[in-house]
Amino acid sequence: MNAKPIRPLAAGEHELIGRIVATGFADDAVNLWAFGGTGAMKPAFTTMAKYLYLKRGFGHVTADGRAGTLWLPPGAKKGYGLGNLSLGASILRHGGVGALKNSLAIDAFMAKQRKAHPPHYYLFAIAVDPSLQGKGIGGALMREALSEIDAAHIPAYLENSKERNITFYQNYGFEVLEEAVPTKGCPPMWLMWRKAR
Repeated sequence: MNAKPIRPLAAGEHELIGRIVATGFADDAVNLWAFGGTGAMKPAFTTMAKYLYLKRGFGHVTADGRAGTLWLPPGAKKGYGLGNLSLGASILRHGGVGALKNSLAIDAFMAKQRKAHPPHYYLFAIAVDPSLQGKGIGGALMREALSEIDAAHIPAYLENSKERNITFYQNYGFEVLEEAVPTKGCPPMWLMWRKAR
């Protein structure tokens, strides 16, 4: 394993984690469909991190800035406040009207799924630069967050958009609840739950 040292993300590091998530998700079928390609990913993920995940949640990043995570704790409401306009404008400018419509449909689906479960930690993204994937870095990032989650004895939830990653998440105690298509035309996602420990 070639794990890198890991540290918590700071409040102002939205540009850093936005770039990491966009790079890690550049081949992700659900995100490509939602954003109409890769162009809107970095601005969208940066805005999401700035107005939601680093404001009400937390994340971790490797010291080299090439892998990271974004989480929300139980009770954190998913909303972007003033960032809604910036997020919508970014998606519209870089992905077009179809991307804005698709991303809103997926966001509504994901919000509904989160509300259907008891209080939990929510993993929005775990992303590793493609050149570093398969080297244990994602696992190190996952263990970093799960140590905190397990200390709180609270379950965790995520939507996995890559079938090949199911085994990775299962290795950390997540179980598939269902395979779901968020909205017409969208590729499938696997909704996964990890019981409190």
